[in-house]
Amino acid sequence: MEDLWQILRGAPWWVYVLFIILVRMGLQSTKPRTITLQRLGLFPLVFIVWSILRLYQNNGFEFPSLIFWWVLSLGIGAYLGVKEVSSWKIHVDKEKKTITIPGNYSTIVFIFAIFILNFFWGYFYATLVNVPYWIRLIDTISTTICTGLFVGRGGLFLKRYLS
Repeated sequence: MEDLWQILRGAPWWVYVLFIILVRMGLQSTKPRTITLQRLGLFPLVFIVWSILRLYQNNGFEFPSLIFWWVLSLGIGAYLGVKEVSSWKIHVDKEKKTITIPGNYSTIVFIFAIFILNFFWGYFYATLVNVPYWIRLIDTISTTICTGLFVGRGGLFLKRYLS
């Protein structure tokens, strides 16, 4: 337990600010909400850019095979994201360029999963001198599947808006 407190104390201050922002977003997602078309496209895009940056920062060009795993994991996550929201009742307002989606708890679970995974993997990268390939592989697969979930959900919402 003491090790956990040391890990938490060693995290940068902005991690806790980010955590508070993500908790707020997650709590808002438990209620029906209206999302603008810009935000609908921005959220998955931010996750993709963040994921690509993490892949490059953590691996550079040292393990090119991780690019294959990143693409595959993004596809798997996107597929699962589409499957998760395909039965949701979504209201589209093309005049206001918004969609209204029902409240759910899956968004907060995904947000926490991404945060915890990134915190966990960040600890490994910060504390290990030589990070083994298998850690980099599991990191890439786990975090990119979570990113793909948001991409798939956003893609399906956009498709419903356009149709």
